[in-house]
Amino acid sequence: MLIARDEQVAALKARLAGAESGLGTTTVLTGGVACGKTTLLTRFAELAEDSGALVLRAGCARAEQGLPFGALGQLLPPPALADERIAKALDHDPDRTVADNELLRVSRAVGAALFALSAERPLAILLDDAQYCDAPSMSCLLYLVRRLPGQRVTVVLTEGAGPLALDPGVRAELSRQPHFHALPVEPLTAGNDLPLTGGNPQLMNGLAEGRFTEALLGCLHRAAPSTVEVLGAIGVLGSADDVAELLGREIDADLLALRASGLINAGDQAHPDVAAAALGTFTPAAAAELHERAAVLTHTAGAAPEVVAGHLLRAPHLRPDWAAPVLTDAADTALRDQRPADAVRYLELARASTTDPALRLDLSALLARVTWRLDPGQSSRHLEPLMTAARDGRLAGRDTTALAGYLLWQGKHDEALATIRGLAGDAQQLAEAELWLSTTYPGLKRRIRFDQLLPGGQPVTAPRPTVLGAEHLLQRSQFGERDQISPQEEFGALLTLIYAGRLDAAAHWGRLHHLRLRTTSRTGQALLASVRAEIAVRQGELTIAHREASEALRVLSERGWGVGIGFPLANLLLALIGLGRLEEAAEIAERPVPQAMFDTRFGLHYAYARGCYSQAIGRHQAALADFLFCGELMQQWGMDQPSVVPWRTGAAQAWLALGNRGQARKLVDAQLALAGTEQPRVRGISLRVLAAASEPAQRPQLVAEAVKLLEACGDRLERAKALQLLTGDRHDRHDRRRPVPRAKPQPARPAGEVVRGLDKLSESESRVAALAVCGCSNREIAGKLYITVSTVEQHLTRTYRKLGIKRRCDLPIELRALATGTTGTTGTTRSA
Repeated sequence: MLIARDEQVAALKARLAGAESGLGTTTVLTGGVACGKTTLLTRFAELAEDSGALVLRAGCARAEQGLPFGALGQLLPPPALADERIAKALDHDPDRTVADNELLRVSRAVGAALFALSAERPLAILLDDAQYCDAPSMSCLLYLVRRLPGQRVTVVLTEGAGPLALDPGVRAELSRQPHFHALPVEPLTAGNDLPLTGGNPQLMNGLAEGRFTEALLGCLHRAAPSTVEVLGAIGVLGSADDVAELLGREIDADLLALRASGLINAGDQAHPDVAAAALGTFTPAAAAELHERAAVLTHTAGAAPEVVAGHLLRAPHLRPDWAAPVLTDAADTALRDQRPADAVRYLELARASTTDPALRLDLSALLARVTWRLDPGQSSRHLEPLMTAARDGRLAGRDTTALAGYLLWQGKHDEALATIRGLAGDAQQLAEAELWLSTTYPGLKRRIRFDQLLPGGQPVTAPRPTVLGAEHLLQRSQFGERDQISPQEEFGALLTLIYAGRLDAAAHWGRLHHLRLRTTSRTGQALLASVRAEIAVRQGELTIAHREASEALRVLSERGWGVGIGFPLANLLLALIGLGRLEEAAEIAERPVPQAMFDTRFGLHYAYARGCYSQAIGRHQAALADFLFCGELMQQWGMDQPSVVPWRTGAAQAWLALGNRGQARKLVDAQLALAGTEQPRVRGISLRVLAAASEPAQRPQLVAEAVKLLEACGDRLERAKALQLLTGDRHDRHDRRRPVPRAKPQPARPAGEVVRGLDKLSESESRVAALAVCGCSNREIAGKLYITVSTVEQHLTRTYRKLGIKRRCDLPIELRALATGTTGTTGTTRSA
C-alpha cells in the first residue's frame, strides 16, 4: 500500500522524463526501515514500464553482501548475460578476491551492454537496499553512473538511515554526479496513532490490520543490531539522554536511524510498547546486564530511589552495598503512594541484598505488615524469622505485638499467646495486646495472666472502644496517619460504631475508606465489604447484604480470611435465609470453618447465623443449641451485649417453636432489660418476639411499639416480621368468625392418587404444605420460612389444586415424612 507519497512519485516521474530525454539521472531514496522505500520503488517500476522503459531491478540483502557480483547477476538482462566476460564474472569464486583489472573489464562490458540497450529504449536500473550491495557490483554500478550524462538511463537506489546508510565513499561518488538527486522518504505526519506508530507506514498498516506487534518486530528485525540496542537502552532509561554513557559508545547514527523510522520522536523518546519490544529481543542475560549498568549509572547520578530500584529488580546478580538502603527508600515511597505490591517487591530484594541481621529482621517485619494489607495469607512466609527473633528476644515490642496479631488472625493461637508473653515488662504493648484479646479474641484471654507480665503484678488494661474514639481513629486513618493504622484497627472501629447502632456513621466512614483502599489493600477491601454486609443485614437490605458478603469472600481467599471468615459467612448466611434461598444457605452452613474461630467474636456472628439457618429449616433443637452456645460464650467473655448478636431472641423463637412459651418470655424479658432505651433495634426485635410469645389480645400494643422502633432505626426486615404478626392474627380471627358453609358430600379420592400427586409440587409448595400437615398455622409457617402470610396462602391454594383436594385436613399425611426428611438432610455438622 502506497500512503501519501505523491510528492516522491512526482519527483521520480521527472527523473524518468529526464532519462528519456538523454540526461542520465541518479536518485537515492533515503529513509528509515519500513518507511515505504521499497513500495515507492515498486510504484516507480510500474510507471517506468508503462512509459515503455526497460526496468532492471535487484534487491540486496545483508546475508548476500559477501557474494561477488550477486546484485549484478539480478540486474542484468539475458542479452548482457550472453557476454562471455560478464558470464565468467558472475561465476566468480566467492572465496577469491576480485582483482582490480578483472573488475575494470567486467565494468566496461556491463556498461557497453546496458548503454546498447538504452539506445533502443529508456533504461531504469533499480537497486533496493543498496547499502547491502556487494562491493564488485557497486563498483560496476559506479562505473556506469560516472558515464550517465547523455544516456537514456535513470538509476534509482534505496538506502537506510544511520548505520544502514550507504558507505560514505559510495554516497560521495554518487552525489558528485551532475544529475544526482537525494529524495527523503520520511515518516508520515498525519494520523491519531502517531505516538505509537511514529508515522511509520508499516506500523500504521499493522495497527489498522490488528497485527501491530508483528509489524513492529519486522521493523526491528530489519534495523541494524546497534540501532535496536539503542532503542532497548532508551526503554531501560526512559530517554536517550544517558544512553551513550550506558552503552559506552557513540549513538548519533543510531538515533538518526530511529528518528527516520519513527521509532523515536523528535525528543528522542520512544513509546513504551516500542521500547519494550526492542528490549524483548535481547537475551535475558543481555537485558540483565543492561539493567545492571543502568542501576550503577542512575545511582551514581543521584536518581530517585525508585528509578534505581527498578533496575535492581531486573539485575539479579547485582548486589552492591548500597542496594538495600536504596530499595528500602523506594519501598517507603511506594507505601506513601499507596502501592503496597511495589513496596513488597522492593523489600524482598532489599532483604536478599543485605547480610546485616538487624536490617534483615526489620525488613521482615515491614514485609509482614505490608503483605498483610495485600492478603494475610501471603504474610505467612514472612513470619518464621519474626517468630524466631521473638523467642530470642530480638524483636522490637511494636513488631512483637503486630506478630501476635498476625498469628491470632491465622488461628495459631498457642504461638500468638507465647508471643504475647514475650512482651513481659512492656506496659504499652501489653495493653494493646490485652485490648485485642478482650474485644476480638476473648476466648483466649483466660489463657494468659497479664498481671504476671508486669513488675509487682500491675494490672494490664487498655481503654475500651467508644464511639468517639472509633470516629477519631477513622478520621486519623483517612486524613493523616493512614500508614500507622492497620486495616484491622479500622475494621474494629467500624464494628464499634455498628454495635452502638451508629449505622449511618459506619456506612459513611466505610464509603470513604473504600475509595482509598480499593486499589491498595485487598485486606482492607474485604473487611470493608464485610462491614457493608453487616450494616445491610441490620437494615434489612438483604440483596445488598448478599452482594457485599459475596464480594468480601471473593476479594480475599479463605486462607487470607483466617479466623475472620466467620464474619462474612454469617452475613451471607443471614442474607440467603432472608431471601428464601435455603438450598444456597445450606451450602454455606455446611462449609468447614476453623475451630479456632469460636474463640473470637467472629465465631459468635457465625454461630448465631447458623442457628438462624437451623431455625429456618425447622431444626429447632439445633437452632436452640447454637443460640445458647452464643450466650454461654458471651457470658463467659464478659461481653453479653445483644447489640453484638441478639442470642436471647433467637433462643426465644426456638423455644416458641418447641412449645415452651414461658422460657421464651423469660429470655426476651432479660434481653429487654439489657437493651434499655439505648438500643432501639434490639428493643424492637425483643418486643416483636415478646408479642409472638404473648396472647393475641396483648400483641397489637407490643407490635406497634416494635414497629415504631424498627422503623426509626431502619431495619425493614424486622419491621416486616413484626407487621406479619398482626396480619397473621387478623387472618386467624377472620377464619374463626367466618360461618362454615354446609358442604355437599364429596367422594374421597383414593389415598394413593393423592400421594402420587406430590411430585407435582414445587419445593416452596412442599415446604409450606409439610408444615401445614404438622399443625402450623399460616402465621407460624410464614414466620418459620420468612415469607408473608399471603404467600403461604397462595402456596396452599396451588397445592390444593395440584393434589385435587379442598381443605387443609385433606393434605396427605405422607407430607409429614417429607418435612422430617427435609430437616434431616439440610442440617450442618456443628463444630464448637
